[in-house]
Amino acid sequence: MVVPNNEFLNRLLDSITKAQNDSDDQTPDGESSAARGFQDIPGILADIRSELQGINRNLEVLVALAQGNGRKDSRRSSFRAGSQSPFFMTPGVREELAGVALPPETEPLRTFLNSHDLYIVSAGLRKTVSPANGTGMREFAGFIGKHYGDLAPALREIRRHYSADRYSFRWRTEPGFFTSPAGERFWQELQDLGLASKTAGSRGFPEIRLSEDPPARYFLTGGWLEMLAVILVQETVKELFEDSPDISLHLAGNLAVRSGDEEDFEMDVFFLLNGIPFWIECKTGSRESWQEDLMRYRELKDRYPILGRNVFLLSSDIEPECMEPLSRESGIRVADIPSFKRTLRDSVLSDIASGDMEGNSAACLRKGAPEPEREIPETQAYENNPGFQRLRERLAHAGIETADRNTIPEELDDAVNDFAAFLWERRSRLDHFDCLLRTALNGGDLEIPTGEIPDRHSLNYQFAVWLQDLGFISGYEYSKKKRVLELREVKSSRYGEFVSVYLWPAYVARRILKKFSGRDESEMPVILRRPVFRNAAGDEAEADLAVETGASWRFIIAGDPDEAPEDFIIRIRALLKAGIPAESVLAVTPAPGNAQKARLRAQPGVLLLSPEEAAGEIFRSSFAEVSGRDLQL
Repeated sequence: MVVPNNEFLNRLLDSITKAQNDSDDQTPDGESSAARGFQDIPGILADIRSELQGINRNLEVLVALAQGNGRKDSRRSSFRAGSQSPFFMTPGVREELAGVALPPETEPLRTFLNSHDLYIVSAGLRKTVSPANGTGMREFAGFIGKHYGDLAPALREIRRHYSADRYSFRWRTEPGFFTSPAGERFWQELQDLGLASKTAGSRGFPEIRLSEDPPARYFLTGGWLEMLAVILVQETVKELFEDSPDISLHLAGNLAVRSGDEEDFEMDVFFLLNGIPFWIECKTGSRESWQEDLMRYRELKDRYPILGRNVFLLSSDIEPECMEPLSRESGIRVADIPSFKRTLRDSVLSDIASGDMEGNSAACLRKGAPEPEREIPETQAYENNPGFQRLRERLAHAGIETADRNTIPEELDDAVNDFAAFLWERRSRLDHFDCLLRTALNGGDLEIPTGEIPDRHSLNYQFAVWLQDLGFISGYEYSKKKRVLELREVKSSRYGEFVSVYLWPAYVARRILKKFSGRDESEMPVILRRPVFRNAAGDEAEADLAVETGASWRFIIAGDPDEAPEDFIIRIRALLKAGIPAESVLAVTPAPGNAQKARLRAQPGVLLLSPEEAAGEIFRSSFAEVSGRDLQL
């Protein structure tokens, strides 16, 4: 039950009580106090009604978000302003946050974030420089980055003493460090900038005195890396682009942000490059010290897709062999200092190639800078697949290059299709289980509460068996004491990719194969996942499925319920632009409506069908006479 604000209820009760107590009192004009008291009641009731309406609106948002968050956002979620849904925030707070006084240079960043229901609370909160030594600090951060391999032991020693609040100590490691070129300049810069001092000690070990000033402490324990990140961003942009008014870079550090659902978090470095957002987090120390933070950034990236487009973690001490696995598992680009500029450059070039970056960014690239290339990946699962080779050869005659992005091994095709049918047809009952899997710590264990001991016929048990068979978990066990189903080594990132990328197309594929059940092996269709096409003009598109029946091919764009209708239409248009004939394209959604069909009329020849209708269409076409138009792809 929704209860209005106590203040309104108290006002209502006071008015009624006062009216009853004063019912016998008369004013000089004959009007009773009670009458005046009752006159206040309609206004109070109006206030209560208004508040209840606001509560109901919030509840509608809550229900919508609960339903929407039950499934991961589609991999094709559009990149547009206002995509974040408003949540519970006290009326007026958004306006107040949008008006927080900030440095003028952050205004474009504020405007961008506000349009996505994110609000800057403060900028540059942990200042490490003053106007007097700002240039010196910046140059010192650049020097540390360039010579970090030599300076790392000294910086680790300083961090260790700062963490223990010891500001004076005797330097007992590598005494020869002070006579090396890098070490000599390092300590000279520390003294010149007032960050530390060094005096002669006994037995060849100098005495070190660290500054107790908070900005100095912050700089030496990691702030230098954030300042270095800013330098590397500016250098990368300068190296990529000619000086041009068409290139706009808006950058700020140490942003404290509050979201529309009143969640607070910080961004070490955030910048907009021609309208595209980039977010960088900086970490010093061993990987174990910030592993949990990485998972936190992954959660924020998934929760606020507008921030998740380009997220980087710059680590000063990460082992090079760990960068790729961590990047793959978290979806965040993890880089060390030597590789950061290259990683950032590749992301910028990818954004230019995607066409999402505002302005004519490609024309502003410096001569000699690497051109943005939209590489079609080499064949993966279908390297030796005869059906894929037939498709590639056939489209080559029409000037269309073909590759595949499928990552599912062919030997798992049938199992994946069957699992998709199992999960899709029971999605309402497994939704909570599904959400827990996708939000679990990647590689960790997960406990699924269950009120009874699961047997082989229970839904949870069957789901766990599927997960193990497909490699999403290493094993499972029921704990009688905890009354939970324990899943071991959950591969949540891999499972999340499967659900968002492969689940619905795999269900469609199973419906097609089921339609052909009982036919000879030679009559069964060949189904390929995620083929990629590019024409001579460079237009590229991806289909969810390509189906070979007899002498013809049909290409399926499968729009699941989480995909925005406009994104669905965009994918269909991209496939047609890449050179695939409309008559060969099937658009498949769970339950096509009249509105969807009306929007597809602008794409003549494209059929909008349900999975059952698509299976029937392919079944009929496989036994019909192949027309000349079908043969000319």
